[in-house]
Amino acid sequence: MQAADASTTEWEAESPESPARPPQPGGGWWRDSVVCLLLGLLAFLVYNANLRSIGAGDTYPARYLPLSIWKHHSLALDPIETLVAQGMKAPTAAGEVTGAYWMTKGPRGHLVSLYPVVTPVVLTPLYLPAFVYLQMTGWESERVDHMARIMEKICASLMASASVMLMYLVLRRRCARMLAIWLTLVYAFGTATWGISSQALWMHGLAQLLVVLGLWLITGPSTRWRTVAMGLVCALIACNRPPDVFLAAGLGLCALWWAGRRWPLLLLGGLAPTGLLLAYNLDAVGHLLGSYGLFTGKKKLALSVGSAFSGVAGLLFSPVHGLLVFSPFLLFLPFGWARVRSDPRSRRFAWVLGIAVLAQLLFYGAVQWVQGVSWGPRFLTAMLPILMWMLAPVVVGLSRVGRTAFSAACVVAVLIEVLGAFWYTGETHATSLAALSARPGMSVRAAAEHAAWDIRNTPFIADLRLPNELGARLRGTIDVATVTAGREVEVAGWALMGGHSPFDLHLLVDGQRRVASTGTFFERPDVVRALGEASPSGWRVTFPLGDLAPGEHVLTVLVRSAAGAQPRVLPERRFTVPPRIDEFVPRDWSLAQAAQHVAAVLAHRQHGSGYWLTAHTQAPRFERPVQELNLFANAEMIDVLGPVAQEVGVGEMLARARSFLASQIEDNGLVRYHGRPELPTHGTLGCRITPDADDTALVWRIAPGERAEGLAMALATLNRFRTPDGLYRTWLAPQDRYECLDPGKDPNPPDIGIQIHVFLLLAQADPPAARRLCQAMRKRASDESLWVYYRMAPPVVVLRRNELRQAGCSLDLPPQRLRTTVAGQGVWLELLERLQGLEDGGGASAAVHADNAAFLARLASGGFGMLARDPLLFYHNDLSASVSRFYWSQELGYALWLRLYAENERARTPGPERKTPGQGARP
Repeated sequence: MQAADASTTEWEAESPESPARPPQPGGGWWRDSVVCLLLGLLAFLVYNANLRSIGAGDTYPARYLPLSIWKHHSLALDPIETLVAQGMKAPTAAGEVTGAYWMTKGPRGHLVSLYPVVTPVVLTPLYLPAFVYLQMTGWESERVDHMARIMEKICASLMASASVMLMYLVLRRRCARMLAIWLTLVYAFGTATWGISSQALWMHGLAQLLVVLGLWLITGPSTRWRTVAMGLVCALIACNRPPDVFLAAGLGLCALWWAGRRWPLLLLGGLAPTGLLLAYNLDAVGHLLGSYGLFTGKKKLALSVGSAFSGVAGLLFSPVHGLLVFSPFLLFLPFGWARVRSDPRSRRFAWVLGIAVLAQLLFYGAVQWVQGVSWGPRFLTAMLPILMWMLAPVVVGLSRVGRTAFSAACVVAVLIEVLGAFWYTGETHATSLAALSARPGMSVRAAAEHAAWDIRNTPFIADLRLPNELGARLRGTIDVATVTAGREVEVAGWALMGGHSPFDLHLLVDGQRRVASTGTFFERPDVVRALGEASPSGWRVTFPLGDLAPGEHVLTVLVRSAAGAQPRVLPERRFTVPPRIDEFVPRDWSLAQAAQHVAAVLAHRQHGSGYWLTAHTQAPRFERPVQELNLFANAEMIDVLGPVAQEVGVGEMLARARSFLASQIEDNGLVRYHGRPELPTHGTLGCRITPDADDTALVWRIAPGERAEGLAMALATLNRFRTPDGLYRTWLAPQDRYECLDPGKDPNPPDIGIQIHVFLLLAQADPPAARRLCQAMRKRASDESLWVYYRMAPPVVVLRRNELRQAGCSLDLPPQRLRTTVAGQGVWLELLERLQGLEDGGGASAAVHADNAAFLARLASGGFGMLARDPLLFYHNDLSASVSRFYWSQELGYALWLRLYAENERARTPGPERKTPGQGARP
């Protein structure tokens, strides 16, 4: 480790072809050792200061394989397939390229890493503490993933810090201590050593460490053991990353001169890693060159001088990957080449290593110079120690002005790496690359090159966001993954990233299709109770089945802590797609057949407990619906179908629904929109919400409980929440006790629909109160402020007009509120007008019956395709609230169709006296 002091004008170096000088008096060796350790410690602390890793799919096998080696004693990825795949589909056949491109299938049927396994094998001993910890605490998927991510960052930063320490020792043989310190700091914090090597287990990190170790060996004395070690280093460089064979060859040639007559020991040192890797490649991968050989054998590499030079230009100057853009101080190297080759003690090494660097540049330029979505010149990371070794004499020879310019370039390089370590996400580059790849006629390579030259993708300008995720443990589950008869998959669960709500999550099916996503999270009381974490963690997403084939499928959820952050994976869940009920529907069916189909669909969609689910969206368009359970829609279903239950064969179905609704009355007589808090759908398909007047009135009228005193308590509570003019408010609790609510301008408004539903209950339970409410409604029926939840969705109010009139409370409602401006909803108002025409009696003509039948047939055409595209919008939340919600129901649409069909048939063929609307549903 000895290095002599040198002045800044006349640098000293020990000849790499002669033994090292003995330690100088004055503690030079001791001081260099202390400086070396301090530089390594500083680098390690700085590299981990961002508390996140910056990797990609390339690094996944190296992240998890060491733990698998400890536990399963195998280099195959089969035991850890789910973790390594990270939600993507793994290959199922040799040569297949899937979403998990970093894995391939070997000849023995095992999954193996696409990349050489030298890095994870070398680092396996460092994973021992993590292995012991997991042995003691358990190998749950979340815990293993969390520990693997931490170990990846620690190991990567340790290797990078070790290369910094060795770089200083190498430079001390080239220049004075102070200059060596500053150049080492520039190497540590002004190059890809920070942005690439220290951030994740790229192969470049180990390659860089091995290259600088090789430089340290051959610039010292040649001994037997050092010669064997040098052979081992050169072999490992080539085995770890095959494109680095040029650097390995350059160092190997220098080592032959350096070793002299000991050159056989050099070859001996390289035999072990080379032999082991070749054996692994042949046995596990099926090709002498490993996975690289499998894929390059299928593609003819188009090599040309023109492409090589344009590629070299991209490697050096492109705004996304350019070496001289990210480390501009290296521009001084070509201008000082004369100084590098002027020293007789290192001239031979300088020429050989310079040619090796140039050969690797030309190789990358000719084959593939773009480097995916990564920070800066990733492909050229391994050559950085050689470039820094060459740079030392150049800096020594600079004038004062030159050193000022060099220092400024170093500062710029360090600032660029700071931005990369703390703010880089790669999202801008990835988005640009995806957009270009989607262009017709644009090849993947052409798109990558175009994106890499686009100055708008310059990462230290484009991506200034901070995804801090290394220390954040992901916890969560997929609670629900079920298929509805509406050809949708309902998925719900919870997730926390480091105790906080995630940024967003994305769903994949069978590791290939990103089918849905959400960035909305809500409170999960069960999670709060269990973990003590108050951050919203619940999520729910639905997506259409589309062309998913019947059978079992794998659902994966990718969770991100911030935009551009690496996704984390929740434990997968499987769901089964049943055969489509539509497949059994005849093309030319009669209305009677269509009615039977509708009844079958409703029975199929009804949960075993007796309820139907509904959907909500964030806009008045049926796009990206989210499923939920609410009692309101179920009560409406019973009211709509009750009068015709026997005719259409849904009596048992409605009995189950009534029984379910009755079970949701709480001990205080009140009812919540999502039902009782202990329902399993809470936190997965719903939210614990404050009891309300609407659902309390509906349930007590349609499915009263067995406890008569409960109704009295409910009526008393309703009476406490009346307005001064006699109307009833929505929420049955003071505002400071609201749960899971997003109030609007009026935190507890009276609404026209709620007044109607409360009136229908009072008409049976408390007629005097009903008459008072009717008078209050008549005074304010035209008041726009009453239309809170039905302003854009009038069907429910229109449906109730006949019931109000028959109960003696006709209302003069504003005509503009009984129309709709929402696309696709006019057909439902037309259906209700036809239904009310039949209910009004008056001896509808045969022409009316025929017209109704034609209308019903039009709705039923295409397997009720219209209903799937534009289901019934039956209400929305307060439009003045911060979050918009529009509530849709295909089931209620089916029920209205079935009701009109039955009423039309009943009026067309006179029979027993018909029941009044809702009569079949009354207690």
